[in-house]
Order: sequence, then C-alpha cells, then structure tokens
Amino acid sequence: MNKLLKSLPEDARKKLKKKKQPSWTAPMLATLTDERFSDPDWIFERKLDGERVLVFRQGNRVRLLSRNRKLLNNTYPELVDAYRNQPDGSFIVDGEVVAFQGRITSFSRLQGRMKLTDPEEARKSRIAIYHYLFDLLFLDGYAITQLPLRHRKMLLRKALKFHGPLRFSAHRSGKGEKFYKKACKAGL
Repeated sequence: MNKLLKSLPEDARKKLKKKKQPSWTAPMLATLTDERFSDPDWIFERKLDGERVLVFRQGNRVRLLSRNRKLLNNTYPELVDAYRNQPDGSFIVDGEVVAFQGRITSFSRLQGRMKLTDPEEARKSRIAIYHYLFDLLFLDGYAITQLPLRHRKMLLRKALKFHGPLRFSAHRSGKGEKFYKKACKAGL
C-alpha cells in the first residue's frame, strides 16, 4: 500500500479493495434536481460545460476515454503528455475537459477541438483545453470508490501534480444554496 493510502484513517483503509486496474469503469454521475439545499454532509462543485473524460494510467500507458468509451488520446495529446509526466504509479481519474470563452467554460468553443483527431492538428489549434479533475477512482492497485468522496478528493489532490492543462476541481462544503447563488451571479 502506498504512502498516501496509508495516510487515510483506519476505518477508510479497511474499505480499500486490492485489485487489478480495470480497463474500464463507469464514471459516477450527478443526480439532477430542481431543489436547492444546504447540507453539511454534501459537497458542492462548479458545473463545467465540457466533455467528461476518464484517464487510465498504468506505468507509461495513458488512455483518455469519453464516458461512451471513445478513445480521445489524439484529440487531447497535451493531456496524454501531462499524465505521462506525473509521478510513477497507476490511477484512474475522472474529470471534465473544457475550453474557455473569457472566464466561462464554453462547450461551443470546445466543439472546435472535439472534432480534431490528428494529434498534430490538435496541438496547433488555437483552442486551449484544460482537464478539471474531481474524482479519483483507482490508485496504485486499489479500488477506492468505496471511500467517501471527500477522502477521494484529498487523495486526488496529493496524488497528482496540477500544472499546465491539469486542474483540481475545488468544492464547497455544506453551503449549497449560497454557492448556487454565487454561481448564478457569476454566470456559471
């Protein structure tokens, strides 16, 4: 067990399952609701307008997969590079690839990039992309989806280096209604 996993509280470590890294795992999906609420047991994250992308890394092998299992390595080659340059280890992370129009994520801008399947053409495009990560599903031989999301996000924050196109998706605890109002005012 790696140092990060050993740093978890004992009750969390007991939930870890040693296993071979899967070639696919479905992303955890949000539940849509019209209700706004606050709850100290919930975390609240910014909604991003992009493409859901899971990253599967084993050693030097990196695969970017859409939630429909479409291989996206040629569309986002700078992400492949960024994940290859991470510290040694294996992991599965979940996040959203976005492009910005000003300070707001823009799916229509991202679509210009999503159409590209030649890595050189993608690198030369003037559409900068970023991968906002919000979940860690597997780490160094352990499935960690049984852990609470707060623990997984803490591990994610420490397991990867966030620079270049990689971004950590921050969250707010408990005050969902306040976060919702701020997001609306900001045009998010």
